[in-house]
Amino acid sequence: MVRAAYDEGRPIPEALAREAAHAGDPQGMTVYGIGLGNRGVYEAVHWLGKAIAAGDVTAMVVLGTLHMDLGNPGEAERHFRRAAERGHSGARVALQQLRARRNGSGP
Repeated sequence: MVRAAYDEGRPIPEALAREAAHAGDPQGMTVYGIGLGNRGVYEAVHWLGKAIAAGDVTAMVVLGTLHMDLGNPGEAERHFRRAAERGHSGARVALQQLRARRNGSGP
């Protein structure tokens, strides 16, 4: 159920995402990590890292964004680059924006 909702971009209740994450579902880990990150809970890094280890490319982008929010652009770039290398178009855009910002030509 989590996987289908994830693939279709439908909302997933946090309790269901937490259950799926604890059961080892990579998409559940990503969604749960997003929810924790949105609330400022540092445990999000743990769950996003587990999702990445399980092969979820979207988790790389989310973790990169979280690192940007935490003021760690070097770590953000590492995650964006890994996702971009795996074909994630949003990661390519984020990487370009990050590099432009570093060069003084971005927002």
